[in-house]
Amino acid sequence: MTIEALASATAEIPRGGKPAAPPTATTEPPQNEPTPPPAQTPAIEPTAVAVEPTATPQALGPPTTGRWIDVDVSNFVVRLMDGAAIVEEIAPVGVGVQIDTGAYLSTQTGLFQVHTKDERLVYDAPYDTYISHWVGFDAQKDNGFHSFLKDASGAVVDASTGRVSNGCIRTGAPERIFAFAEIGMPVWVHW
Repeated sequence: MTIEALASATAEIPRGGKPAAPPTATTEPPQNEPTPPPAQTPAIEPTAVAVEPTATPQALGPPTTGRWIDVDVSNFVVRLMDGAAIVEEIAPVGVGVQIDTGAYLSTQTGLFQVHTKDERLVYDAPYDTYISHWVGFDAQKDNGFHSFLKDASGAVVDASTGRVSNGCIRTGAPERIFAFAEIGMPVWVHW
């Protein structure tokens, strides 16, 4: 997840969540060389972009030792795990409208690792709302755990669960997932 400042005349608002479209790669020209004119290429719709899955194939299975997070997209449940023991079960949660499509706006299944954490209240542009307690686990799809959608004061404005998101896992217990998660921790997403 990339957090960037949104310029404003009075204040900066941190941005978070999933961008409406996948980030595009940019390269800077070498210094002291003229910048070439932009190429004239047709725009590509985000849903038309072919993206390889980022997770380890599901055939490898979930972790069997250590602390890890289990996400059951069929039953809308997140389980905080220690080996085979369930430490806590959090349900219901929101998951992607699309599952395993390979599209940017999909929740992919497989084995991931927590790569970022940010507990601040940040602006989520696709929904014109705010989220908090971000725990990123799928860097390629910009998916992670976060709060239900909130207003600028932090009050929940949308606590929808089921197949409702652009691929992220929304929860009413983001603080518990945030406190449990550690960078590098396995996240097993499955049907």
